[in-house]
Amino acid sequence: MSLPTPSYSEYPTSLPAHFPIGAHQPTPLLSVTELQAHLRLLGAFHKLKEDVQSQVEGIAATNKELGWVIFVNRAVCRFFAWTAATWNKSSPTLSETYIPPLDVIMVWHTYLLNPRAFFEDAHRMSTTYCTNLIAIEEMPLILISSLIDPQTLDPLPPSEKRQFFFEQVSQMSYHMPMVTDYSDILTLNCPFCAHLNQSVRWVADGESGFAQTKFSHTCEQCGESFNKSNIGVRRFCEEVTRRRTGERVFISETLLHPLSGIKSEAHSIEIMTKLFGWMEAMYQVNQPIPPESNFDAEVTKLALALGYDYLELADAFQRAVRPFLVPDRSIMAPRYALGELERIQRISVAYSHAGLASLDLVGAVLRQGAFIEKMVELEWTQPGRFDLVSETAPLVRSVARYHAFLDLMAANPRWFFVPTLASLLDIDLVWHTHQLKSWHYRDDTYKYLRCFPNHDDSVESPLLSKGYDLTAKAWKDRFGVPYSVCGCIPDTDPESRLSRFTSKITSIGGSSSKKTSPSSEGISNPRPDLVTTEIDEADATHPSEHNQQFGDPNSKEALQTAKKREKQSTKCVSTAKKSASRDPWKGLQAERNEKRDGHKEAFTDPNYGSGTYYPYWGVSVAVPVG
Repeated sequence: MSLPTPSYSEYPTSLPAHFPIGAHQPTPLLSVTELQAHLRLLGAFHKLKEDVQSQVEGIAATNKELGWVIFVNRAVCRFFAWTAATWNKSSPTLSETYIPPLDVIMVWHTYLLNPRAFFEDAHRMSTTYCTNLIAIEEMPLILISSLIDPQTLDPLPPSEKRQFFFEQVSQMSYHMPMVTDYSDILTLNCPFCAHLNQSVRWVADGESGFAQTKFSHTCEQCGESFNKSNIGVRRFCEEVTRRRTGERVFISETLLHPLSGIKSEAHSIEIMTKLFGWMEAMYQVNQPIPPESNFDAEVTKLALALGYDYLELADAFQRAVRPFLVPDRSIMAPRYALGELERIQRISVAYSHAGLASLDLVGAVLRQGAFIEKMVELEWTQPGRFDLVSETAPLVRSVARYHAFLDLMAANPRWFFVPTLASLLDIDLVWHTHQLKSWHYRDDTYKYLRCFPNHDDSVESPLLSKGYDLTAKAWKDRFGVPYSVCGCIPDTDPESRLSRFTSKITSIGGSSSKKTSPSSEGISNPRPDLVTTEIDEADATHPSEHNQQFGDPNSKEALQTAKKREKQSTKCVSTAKKSASRDPWKGLQAERNEKRDGHKEAFTDPNYGSGTYYPYWGVSVAVPVG
C-alpha cells in the first residue's frame, strides 16, 4: 500500500516535525547534528588507520595491513582493560573525564553497532565489566566529536583528568601504541593453569602470534600449548561455575528472544536447562557448590571434560537437545555440521575466542572499516562537508529515508522472521547513529516496531542480495520512488504480459526509434525527501555491503554466487530499458547501470570487505581454532 505523498518544492534542508512509522507519528529519532558528529568520528577513525599504516618503523613499515590488524588487536585489549576496571563513577552521565582514547572509542563504537550482543553482554551477569557496559551504552557523540580537531580529524590533546582516569583504571598508557615491532609482547593467563604468561608475542613465526589467525602459545608454567578457543571455553566454564555459586548468570545468546530481541530471564533459564541436560547428567553443572569449594578447580574440571574445545561444547549442547543428530566432525567441516542447530552454533562460537565480549571485536572492527571507507569515498567525512545548512540536504534525506525504512518494517512485521533486510549506505549511516544511542534505539524500535532489530554484521551474500531485492520492491510499492539510484540492479519486479505486448507494438510502430534518454531531467520526482536524481549523490544509495559474507572468496561457490547476481542484473537492466517509457525511474536505473564508469554491482565482489585477519569468517560463524 502506497502512502499519501507529501508536497515539496525542492530538496528539504530541515527535518519535519514528525515522521510516520506505522500508526505512529514520532518526532525525528535523530538530528542532523548527531549525523555530523558521527561522520567526524568516522573520519577520525579513517585518519587513525592512515596514520598507523604510514609509520616508518615497526611492522606497518613493511606490511601495512598486518600493522593495522595488530593495532586493532591492541585496541581491543585496551578496551577490555578499560571496561573491566572499577571506575568509582558517581555521575549518571559520561563526562569528558571518562572518555577513553580514540582507539578504544573505535572498539566501543563497533561493539554498539552489534546492538543485541552489546545489550545482552551488559545484562547477563553482574560483573564489573557488565556494570561498566551499562554505563557506556549511550555513546555521547556530540561530546566525543568535540574532542576531535574539526580540520585535521586528529584527536585533541586530553585534559589531565581525562588522561589520569584512563591510565589509573586501565593501568595502560593513554597514548595509543602506533608502532608495534616483532619483539613486542602482551601478558595472558594460561587457560589450563591460570599462570600469567609475560611474553606472549603479537606476531610470531607460523602466524602463531596473538594478533594472527593461528595463535598458539606454550605456557611458561605448565608447558601446555593453548589457543583462543581454549581461552573462550574456559570463560564459559567460569560463567557456569559462577552460576553454581549462586550468582546471576545467563550464558551468551540465551537472554534475548531470538526473534523479537526482548529480554527474558525465564526464557534464558528454560533454554539453559535444555542445553545443560547432558552436561548435568555427566558433570552436575546445575548443582550448587559449597562456599569452601575451590572455584578454579571446579572451572578446570569442567573445561577438561569439554576438552577446552568450543566444538566439544557445541556437541555437548547437541547431545542434550538432539542426541540423534550429533555431528561426526571427522567427516565434515566443523562450520557446517549437519543437523546442528543454528542457535547452538551461535552460542558455542560466542565462546570460541579470547576476551570478555560474546563476539570477536577484532573481526567486527575490521569489517566495520569497509563501511567507513564508503563514507570516505562519498566525501561525507571531509571536514566542512555539511557545515552550511544549504548543503545538508543529503543528511536530511538520509534521516527521512531511515524513518521510511522503519515505517517499511512496521508495515511488514513478517520480515522480522527472515534473515535480513538490506539497507543502503545513507540509511545505514543513520541506522548506525541510532544504535549508538543504545537504550534509545532499543526503546524506540520496541515502541514503534514491537521488536528490537539486530544489525548483523555478518550475513551470507545470497541472503543479503535477496533481502535487498525484497526491500527495494516493497519500498517502491509503498513510497512510489526507487530505493536505490546508484546504478545497481534496477527494480526486479517482472514485466507483465501487457507491458511486454505494448513494448512490441511500440517497437513495430517505430516510435521507439527516437532513442530518448531516460535522463533525470525528464523525471517527475514526487518525493525529493526520499530520493534525488542528482548524479553526484547517487552513490549514497548504494547497498551497504560491509556485512556481507561470501565464505572463502576464492571458492567455487562464492564465484558462482557473484556470477549469478551479475546475470540477474543484466536481465533486469534489459527489462528496465523496455519499460522506461512507462516508468522513467527504471530507465534512469538502467542508464546508470550501463554508463557509470567505476561503479561495481553490489553483491558481486567476493573480496569486498575481506582482510588479512579473518579473510571470510564472520562474527556469528565459527572461526578457525586459535
